[in-house]
Amino acid sequence: MNNRKKKLGEMLIEAGLLDDAQLKSALSYQNEWGGRIGSIVIKKGFATEHDLLSVMEKQLGLPCISLENIEKPADEIMKLVRVDVAKKFGIFPVSLEGKNLTIAISDPTDLKTLDDIGFMLNVRIKPILALESDINRAIGLHYEGNFSPGSSFRIDREKLAEKISRTMPSEMEIEQLRHVPDHSEVDANKAPKQEASQKIVIESIVDLLIEKGIFTKAELINRIRSKKQ
Repeated sequence: MNNRKKKLGEMLIEAGLLDDAQLKSALSYQNEWGGRIGSIVIKKGFATEHDLLSVMEKQLGLPCISLENIEKPADEIMKLVRVDVAKKFGIFPVSLEGKNLTIAISDPTDLKTLDDIGFMLNVRIKPILALESDINRAIGLHYEGNFSPGSSFRIDREKLAEKISRTMPSEMEIEQLRHVPDHSEVDANKAPKQEASQKIVIESIVDLLIEKGIFTKAELINRIRSKKQ
């Protein structure tokens, strides 16, 4: 009886997601340019990320975990699994118990990668299944402090509200603006202050969204130009 574990490509063929020619094309690309076979299959448009996930869940009997609201790993784990290691192998460390390191990985069938990680870090690896996009977002958020669409927005929303509250006019100031006498001289003095306050709020929101990676400055400029046309 052959107990050899199937590779991802074989699983995808058996599931009818790939044919032999597509797998050969993906493997050829991998040999020439490197990369993980799952990522290549997705990049070439042969299957979606969720297609791959569904096949592995059924064939391996592993449930997929969501990393959306996962807590930042303990300091000892962050020191053990540095950001360059996490990016190189496409993993996110979940827990460490003694010499047993649990990691989220998008292809638990890649035994060579698991062996390489275990050897490099001198630990025993326990893989759990996760979407590659979730892993990349978790790395960006917890290692680099970058927000990317699709990850939890709870903390960023609180920071945004805090920043807006610091720049918004107070209720008293707003009420005073409402009851300004209708004299052109007074209006001329108050209007610039009100416009300046609104400008500060808008600039603060834009700065924070760019800082968190929601969009880039170039994308914002292009969108404004398109609206003007």
